[in-house]
Amino acid sequence: MNVNDMYRICQFAINKAQNGYLTPSEFNLTINQAQVSYQDYLLGEFQQYQPGRPQARINYSQNENIRQRLTPLLATAAVAVNAGTGAVAYPNDYVQADSLLTSTLQRVRYTQQDSLYSYHSSTIDPIATNPIYMITSTGFQFYPITIGTVTLNYIKKAPDIVWAYTTVSGRPVYAPPGQAQPPAQIPVTGSVNPVWADVDLLEIIARALKLIGLNLQEGQLQQYANQVTQQGQ
Repeated sequence: MNVNDMYRICQFAINKAQNGYLTPSEFNLTINQAQVSYQDYLLGEFQQYQPGRPQARINYSQNENIRQRLTPLLATAAVAVNAGTGAVAYPNDYVQADSLLTSTLQRVRYTQQDSLYSYHSSTIDPIATNPIYMITSTGFQFYPITIGTVTLNYIKKAPDIVWAYTTVSGRPVYAPPGQAQPPAQIPVTGSVNPVWADVDLLEIIARALKLIGLNLQEGQLQQYANQVTQQGQ
């Protein structure tokens, strides 16, 4: 399913409900809000936390299926730690850490600021041989500060979904990915397709339609998707 299929499904559902017209700009805004909401849901919405149960009902480390859903957003980066401060900034598209490993594939353990003293002073588990990291507002803080280069596996921000277009006879016409836009049109080079699997895209579409004020059952949305993608309606 590409971005044009998604836009057509949304339009089809809105037309069926006689709920007006969804402009390209409204679609782009709404579908990306829905995408952020869905990614947050898979990562584990903190609103789901309960007293005595410090885990969301759904989170990406919970099982293989949820982790598989997030596979398109798994990224790896080699980050060079500042040897003078032990600090390193987050990658630009960083959302959440998955694992951090030294150059010898040793796991770097996470700790909170209020536990730093215990780790730093430990003779049983010294940080010189068992490195740790903390998260700050701007990046990671490592101990020992001379840890060197660390391999960061992380969840990245989902790329924005864009339905781009050219205007023909006053109407927007879909511009596939890679199709250059005239200067008078929106400033992108063609549309940008989603990175998710189709099963996830249906959930994102459902969330987008809910933001618009249209609530559909899963079976009904699947039926609309089949009509649009298979029959071209």
